[in-house]
Amino acid sequence: MADEAVVKEKLEQGYVQINTVIEIVGAPKEHVEDTLRLVLKQLRDEKGVDVLGGKVHEPKPQGPFFSTFAELEILVKNFATLISVCFNYMPSSVEIVEPAQFRLSPVNISELFNDLLGRLHEIDMRLKNTNAANILLEKNLYNLLKNAVLLLLGSGTKTVGELSQRVGIAEQQLEPFLAKFADEKVIRKEGHHYTALVRM
Repeated sequence: MADEAVVKEKLEQGYVQINTVIEIVGAPKEHVEDTLRLVLKQLRDEKGVDVLGGKVHEPKPQGPFFSTFAELEILVKNFATLISVCFNYMPSSVEIVEPAQFRLSPVNISELFNDLLGRLHEIDMRLKNTNAANILLEKNLYNLLKNAVLLLLGSGTKTVGELSQRVGIAEQQLEPFLAKFADEKVIRKEGHHYTALVRM
């Protein structure tokens, strides 16, 4: 636990004292423990953040995963730093302990919201980039599967079960793709068999 005089001095400088909970879920158990240790080390190294104390809980089974969490008491330099901590570490909860009241000027409030908006725009851009990459990946995987099916059908008609075994996709998941390929007129379904209409 930090010295009370040091904590008081930092609070007088404008620091904010909070209680927070950071949770990690994953598998295996050792990975969850290692990840939480790494997260706590990074938090201690953050500029404008002082970890005063806390308690780390043992991982517990949660379905196929393990869940662990740390209850922490920390000081953050200002609200901008608190926002940064929230975005970077995604705590489960945040409780402001001190000060009991805040006096923020319009400039401080503007800076706070601008920092928040900057973070939100950064996340929005990342999501858009990830979405664009996923669309391209889905398109490429779709064409790859189509080519694999056409290559397999190049040696003769096959059932969905035979195609499923060769491409490694369960029948129920493969059938909607086969229906789309048929709509595109690259294969034809005849009874329980599929025939290629396009040669690779």
